[in-house]
Amino acid sequence: MGPFTPLALAAALTVWAGAATAAVPAGPGAPRGQPANDFWAHAEWDDDGDQRRRFGPMPRPDVRALRAAGFAGVTGVDRDDGRIEIEGFDADGRPLEAIMDIRGRRVLRVWRDLDLWDRWDD
Repeated sequence: MGPFTPLALAAALTVWAGAATAAVPAGPGAPRGQPANDFWAHAEWDDDGDQRRRFGPMPRPDVRALRAAGFAGVTGVDRDDGRIEIEGFDADGRPLEAIMDIRGRRVLRVWRDLDLWDRWDD
């Protein structure tokens, strides 16, 4: 029957399908074990070496706290001066920004990004 029997083909497809849903990093600097299709799927992670040396690895911010603050998704996570800065969008697609504590558990401040120049910038 050739090198690909129906059973071997089914096993290969199962492995391939499992790999497509396996946890993969969402970007450079992302905490390990991020599912590719979750809240963080399009987030860019920025954690420079000085922050890692001073505070340790960047924690994954609390999704429940961000959802309670109005976030439907995140596009950027940056750690600066001991705070975690989040960029994302609400359920209507409008841009949001937030600052969280160093552990990423509490949202300290949320505001709408009203910089209209970003929308028409080439």
